[in-house]
Amino acid sequence: MPELVEQMYCSQQIVIPPKFPYILKRFCKAAIKTQPYDLLRWSFEYFKALAENRPPPVKLRLEYPIYSTEGGLTRGCLKVIAHQLLNFGKNLPLYLIRKAWRGFCLDPNELRRIFCLCEVYMRQDYVPLLHFIAVAGGMLTKNLTYTMILLCEVLTKEPDGGSAAIPADDFLDMYLFLARMDASKDIKYLNGYREGETPRSEEEEIEEEETLSEATVDAKLKQLSSYKVQDKAEDDKAKDEYIEEKEEFKPIRVWDEDGNEISFEFYGEPKIEEENLEEEGKEAIEEEELKQEAENEEDVIQELIDELYEARALRLADLEMTFDDIARIVDRFQLASYDLGMVAGRQMSITSGEFIVQHIEKEIMDYIDEQIAILPDPDLKKKKAKPEEVEMVRNLLYDFLDENMDIIVPEIEEVEEEELPIPEIVVVYAVPGIGPPVPEEMICDIEEYIADVSKSQADLVMPRNFRHFLSPPLEKFEEYQYEENKKEELACSGVFTN
Repeated sequence: MPELVEQMYCSQQIVIPPKFPYILKRFCKAAIKTQPYDLLRWSFEYFKALAENRPPPVKLRLEYPIYSTEGGLTRGCLKVIAHQLLNFGKNLPLYLIRKAWRGFCLDPNELRRIFCLCEVYMRQDYVPLLHFIAVAGGMLTKNLTYTMILLCEVLTKEPDGGSAAIPADDFLDMYLFLARMDASKDIKYLNGYREGETPRSEEEEIEEEETLSEATVDAKLKQLSSYKVQDKAEDDKAKDEYIEEKEEFKPIRVWDEDGNEISFEFYGEPKIEEENLEEEGKEAIEEEELKQEAENEEDVIQELIDELYEARALRLADLEMTFDDIARIVDRFQLASYDLGMVAGRQMSITSGEFIVQHIEKEIMDYIDEQIAILPDPDLKKKKAKPEEVEMVRNLLYDFLDENMDIIVPEIEEVEEEELPIPEIVVVYAVPGIGPPVPEEMICDIEEYIADVSKSQADLVMPRNFRHFLSPPLEKFEEYQYEENKKEELACSGVFTN
């Protein structure tokens, strides 16, 4: 009994933080407003966002009736995601968007389709934020006009029920991107590329990277040169000021008959001590030394950049020479193998080494016989090559051919066909909120109209502008074809009445 009494807990031993009820109350309100599909996962994302001091995935108010789509995206979710990501800039990495998307427990396949329509899936690591929001908004509406109205309501900073104004540049950026997109039918994307579209080669990507690197280097060089000019101007200015100060405060020295210095002062002016002048001179010298060191460091950086460019040029020239030598060697041995095949009187093959030995051996023996026949001594004409000499020549030929067979007759390696990896196929269904591409004439009309309207509205655009009867249409609507008028026919039966 004493052991049990010691292990019992009382209310004084249980410590509850004073803010715990407030945290639970806020959590319950957020869950009721958001109505998450997976409450457990959403709770994890909610408290993780609070721990990282970032806005949690909570809708501004309850959407009733609950608006449901295939991927779970709603207008409230899109508005919160947009305001969460607007603080990170215009081009965002894909992992940030995936993080915000996962916070609302939305379908990742839907996000993959949006990235495919933005043409960044498995192709780029960044996506323009306005393009992402525009395509996501198109998933929630029935045509392009309603999509632009929704985007104005999502991106506006005004309260609900207001004019929902957004900057004209942002409106045109989203509209031009959606108007030139074809989302009127189902499309397959293979590894992020639309079916029938050829992906970019590695050489093009390398060229783009090189151009970007060269542009950054040139920008840095210009920046360094501008810094040098500024520093030089500042140095000249400091030197002039120092010379002026030195001339202005030049001390006057007076000595007596014994050679002792007498203090000389002007009446009514402050006394200038020599020590202060020396200290000022030392400080100026130190400043000059520091500036010279900074100039030397910039010169060293410039020399290093020049050396890198020279080394790069030499390396490129060396590679070009190497490639030319390899091409020349390949052409020479191809011609050599072709000549041997023509001499043999048949097509060369990998197993024709014995035929080459016999043919070269016969040519050598014939050549020896020809040389003997030319000699003036008639006894030598009757002589022929001995079997020992023939055997010796045969052995030499065999050894030579064994060592150089790969060069004379290069083996044709049977290259196994590499199994191409199975591409990742993403089917993007037709998006009515984007629809077919808009003709360029209509796009030009909209641009002119928005530019004209935004002048008197502080460069802002609002839904009532393109709802106005003077506004050109944002998209091309299909005209309904009415049936042709048919001739009226009298009834063949029945009774005519008044």
